[in-house]
Amino acid sequence: MTSTLCIKRCLQRLGLGALILVAVTACGPFRRGAAPEPATLIFANASLDQAAVYVIGPGFDFTRIGTVFPGRTDTLTVSASLATRGTLNVVARLLATHDLPQTGPVLIRPGEEYALRLLSSSSLISFLPSGP
Repeated sequence: MTSTLCIKRCLQRLGLGALILVAVTACGPFRRGAAPEPATLIFANASLDQAAVYVIGPGFDFTRIGTVFPGRTDTLTVSASLATRGTLNVVARLLATHDLPQTGPVLIRPGEEYALRLLSSSSLISFLPSGP
């Protein structure tokens, strides 16, 4: 009878230990907090050239974020790790020319959405916050 009681107590302890382990594991993602979301760039290419779009900022070199074909509007993302570095410069390298139109230094924040437009003259990229 005592061996049955001992086995029963061991199983109860194992069950309690497993329950605690499951509870701790399930709560893990909530302790760390949600990861910041990337910034979204709605990029309209009004030029006649394909544009390879890059961001550059303090402490890092050109980072390509996408390609936008002539006459198209595409959604590009800037990772949260880049967006948290302060001011960035969005640059387009045009396929048929050596021009590098750019926004100049702009503040891009993680989780925010921005509207960019490469002008038809291919000389400048306009930059505006998007949304309500």
